[in-house]
Amino acid sequence: MNHGYTRRTTLALGGGTLAAALLSGCGGTATTAGKSNGKPVSGGSLTIGLDAEPTTGFDPQVAQAYNDQQIISQFYEGLLSLDDKGQVQPGLAKSYRQVDATTHRFTLRDGVTFHDGSELTTDDVVFSLERLMDPAIKSPFTQQYKIKKVTAVDATTVEVKLSAPQPSLHHFLARPWSGAIMSKKWTTAHTEDQIKTAENGTGPFKLTKWTKGVSIQLAAHTGYWQKPKPYLSSVTYRLIPDETSRVASLRSGAVQLMAFRDLRLVDDLKKTAGVTEANGPLVSSVWINMNTLSGPLADKRVRQAFNLAVDRQALIKTLGGGDSATLGYLIPPQDPYGTTPTSADSVYGQNQAKARELLRAAGQTKVSLELVAPSDPAYGPDISAMELMKAQLAQVGITLNLKLIPFATVVPRVLSGDYSNMIMMTSVLNADPSQYLSLWFAKGSPATKVKDQHLWDRMAAAAAESDDSKRVTLYHQLAQYIADQCYLMVPYAKAVRGEAWTDKVGGYRPDATATRLELKSTWLAS
Repeated sequence: MNHGYTRRTTLALGGGTLAAALLSGCGGTATTAGKSNGKPVSGGSLTIGLDAEPTTGFDPQVAQAYNDQQIISQFYEGLLSLDDKGQVQPGLAKSYRQVDATTHRFTLRDGVTFHDGSELTTDDVVFSLERLMDPAIKSPFTQQYKIKKVTAVDATTVEVKLSAPQPSLHHFLARPWSGAIMSKKWTTAHTEDQIKTAENGTGPFKLTKWTKGVSIQLAAHTGYWQKPKPYLSSVTYRLIPDETSRVASLRSGAVQLMAFRDLRLVDDLKKTAGVTEANGPLVSSVWINMNTLSGPLADKRVRQAFNLAVDRQALIKTLGGGDSATLGYLIPPQDPYGTTPTSADSVYGQNQAKARELLRAAGQTKVSLELVAPSDPAYGPDISAMELMKAQLAQVGITLNLKLIPFATVVPRVLSGDYSNMIMMTSVLNADPSQYLSLWFAKGSPATKVKDQHLWDRMAAAAAESDDSKRVTLYHQLAQYIADQCYLMVPYAKAVRGEAWTDKVGGYRPDATATRLELKSTWLAS
């Protein structure tokens, strides 16, 4: 474990994606704030260079992809929130307390309004949390909660009863997606598709126009409860998929804030006058999940051979960005529950002779496998690394066929389990370590490509453990077990995103969710 980080401090660092995420080290510090000092200035329009549009839209309770969450985080809020240091704080609830091991009470703030002007009530809170747990909604966050019953105790107090103790509850409720509070009246009056293309939250900004393929325009919520925020009058997310074009737009002043995935840009941006560049901590692992239920990868020896054929350090060198990549497990290295493997680990050091031996023992000296991976330009460095991996695998008799598809179609395939052999996706810093495992290995989920009761029992025990030091040990052991079983390969962990902004931007601080939770505290110097 990286003992210099706690969940509290890690969340304070910033600039990554999470189904999204982040890395440390190169180019500035994650806690860097905008260079415009002094008193915040009200007014002004900020333009952000956006690399990709939302995948599923603006329904916060079904939005698992980072591209959705970074916009939703400006629209919606939870009962709790995260401050700029990543500590859980009151949000729409002005106070909260744990009554007993499975009972939590939240007292709502006065004067909170949705974007349509209606006031927040306990009915909205009860509705939102019940909707989150409704199987018909198909929320990816449902399985993260142990909510049994939600009731309005009085006009300002809501009680949440759990089926079992849940150490992660407050962290989930602090996310604007997994803990989003929605208007009951508005939500029930709109169709599923309408909720994905419109919004009515309590957040600092509201949607004014979404021109698909061009931009997403936001205006300040003038009735926002946290006065005098937001300082900005409007925010425009301008779609610029090409990284080089986004950087050019930043230098010209056409955009004032942007994110980038290609860490080879770090050195160049650091040398650009009037630009601040910052990366977040190493909290993103690149995941290659394997279908162990059918096909060649059902044989553990083939999975082991796949891992041993690959020179991970050579892959890392193709990414650039200095020290912005390292070896990793399922749980990213600088997640408070993560740890960093070494080449001495059983499947992390390249050993092609051993790989060939395993394939012969499995009776599969010629193996053909398909890897589904994102085709978007932002994944260019990863595709280059996968091409090198393809060449390495060929040396032991494994043919790797890369099937590149838009990231917008990768997420649905992951969740439905719609792939033959393997699929690639990047992680982000999650509210609780159980999320990393449940995405790929939740029992009964269509996304799960293993059948291992021992794994499921260990996952349940780790999720229920209330002693944090014991949880750390349990999750380290789980990550090692998954690596040893070769259920999921992590070729490397890296900074999926860095961020850069001009000196006209004041008060901005990246956060480890990379969704710009503190955009409400940002202003433009006159």
